[in-house]
Amino acid sequence: PIFRYNEINMDKNSNINIAEMQTPEPQKLSSGQKFFYGSGCAFELTKWLIVGLVALTLIHFYIATILVVEGLSMEPNYHSGEVIIANRFQYLFRQPERGDAVVLRFPGDPEHTKYIKRIIGLPGEKIEIKGGLTYINGQKLNESYLPAGTMTLPDSVRKLGPEDYFLMGDNRPDSSDSRIWGVCPKRDLIGKAWFIIWPFQFFGSVKEK
Repeated sequence: PIFRYNEINMDKNSNINIAEMQTPEPQKLSSGQKFFYGSGCAFELTKWLIVGLVALTLIHFYIATILVVEGLSMEPNYHSGEVIIANRFQYLFRQPERGDAVVLRFPGDPEHTKYIKRIIGLPGEKIEIKGGLTYINGQKLNESYLPAGTMTLPDSVRKLGPEDYFLMGDNRPDSSDSRIWGVCPKRDLIGKAWFIIWPFQFFGSVKEK
């Protein structure tokens, strides 16, 4: 049998590239197509950024918030520079309790200043500081979170209102608290200290005192 082929000059000096003959040139995108595809990527990125920001906002206002401890007022239990997560969610379903270490808005500057203190007195109670000790409705308060020999000064008496909390720092000689600036209304309590994320040597859940 006789077979016939289309002949291609394969002379050494030929400028024809077989690969180019077999592979079609990729289609170039028009400027409109480039804008469309680029806009699609930007839209997806923007969408997920917005979702992330909304989620972080909801977490911040309803679930948890972060505080960097400043100063020595909560020594030896909390240290300056520690980064703490405060649990907001917990106080949506139960009342703050005596002994809770709480993050609060400083009543003197609630928009810009946050503190961490410990709840000592609850709404409606009579708080009396006398002879270096604290009394609640006439009963001596056992404060196991304080170092032995800690004195609470100065002597004072205060009756709390229905929405008032009396707060003090664990480092009684070096704490600006309800002894100085008065009671803390419930609306200024942000959340209970829940988790330490920095430094790593203290990483973990806050231990109940």
